[in-house]
Amino acid sequence: MTQRLYYDDSYIREFSARVVERLTVDDHPAVVLDQTCFYPSSGGQPNDRGTINGVPVSDVIARDGDAAVVHVLAAPIEADDVTGQVDWNRRFDHMQHHTGQHILSQAFVTLEGAATVGFHLSADSVTIDLSRTGLDAAAISRVEDLANQIIFDDRPVTARLVKPEDADGVRIRKLPEHLLTDGLRIIDIQDFDVTACGGTHVSRTGEIGSLKIVRVDKRGDKSRVEFRCGWRALNDYRIKNTLVYQLTSALTCGMDELPQAVQRLQDSLKTMQSDLKSARQQLLDEEAARLLTAAPEFGRVRLISLAFADRDAAEIRLLASRLTQTAGVIALLGVASERAHLVFARSADLTQDMNALLQQALASIDGGRGGGQSALAQGSGTGTPAQLQAALDAAERVVSAQ
Repeated sequence: MTQRLYYDDSYIREFSARVVERLTVDDHPAVVLDQTCFYPSSGGQPNDRGTINGVPVSDVIARDGDAAVVHVLAAPIEADDVTGQVDWNRRFDHMQHHTGQHILSQAFVTLEGAATVGFHLSADSVTIDLSRTGLDAAAISRVEDLANQIIFDDRPVTARLVKPEDADGVRIRKLPEHLLTDGLRIIDIQDFDVTACGGTHVSRTGEIGSLKIVRVDKRGDKSRVEFRCGWRALNDYRIKNTLVYQLTSALTCGMDELPQAVQRLQDSLKTMQSDLKSARQQLLDEEAARLLTAAPEFGRVRLISLAFADRDAAEIRLLASRLTQTAGVIALLGVASERAHLVFARSADLTQDMNALLQQALASIDGGRGGGQSALAQGSGTGTPAQLQAALDAAERVVSAQ
């Protein structure tokens, strides 16, 4: 079993060790050392990174069975006596957030009776899952205030070992199957929280800096709380403060006036969208009328066959619908944009099968696929504008010959 130096001191950044085993993990070289400061992924906390003899450590795994710590490397190491160096920025970030999680979890228990049933820490987010829902904004603020008060108190955080049978009053989310220490490892935040934990932690709560809850989501019968501590909380504030400044400058309003300014923009956008929709409908009606007037007649059918360049396919479908509201009309419309689109439609008083006609036309277009009903069918392919025009010409010949 590898001796885990971080159990006694999470602040050790560099250490000496001896290689006791060499192996391969997913085609990557790896080593087991007699002792290590590298934390393996477990308990919701991700692994440390760093170097061993200058070689990057990409992953750290706690091996089942013998509790060995496996260090996955970017390249093999030949030496038996090595020096390891932990990526301190990553380690300290994990220390801040893991200790912050203990404080936040206890604050939820103290004020809301909500127990933590899950914890996840990654480079992108930090979350806890709570055993209940229904936490309103006021409750979240109270919990957040208590957590930060414990941080600002700069209380000592200590680790000690106790016998499992002497763990009354200790918060234990999940008891490990096998203890890696001579007893249950307890993290004690003075006069506030006592939790069984094998992770890395700061020595005083003040090192966390601050804690900010940024989101609460309902997940079934549980709540997921996302939060930030320390440097992440500061960076989160910087980003949001910059966004607020940009918005207030663009909208020429104060921060407290932003909701009203955004609402005015949304109302204005809805009005403009409605006006634009009406204008487009009017233009389509006028375009349809012009096309119907100029359409050639084949027996009792007026045929409109057109290819458009870089026009919205949805708009062409609307135009086809407008055209075929008039009796005795067949519309064969195409769009040559990133893909070649075809829309074939007929009036309700006609009997020609537009889907069958479309399938014949799509045979002229590379990758042509589509379908529909007898009265309306549409499809597309990767064909060229020339192929699109050829498909329309072939369909026009079929209709004009009927």
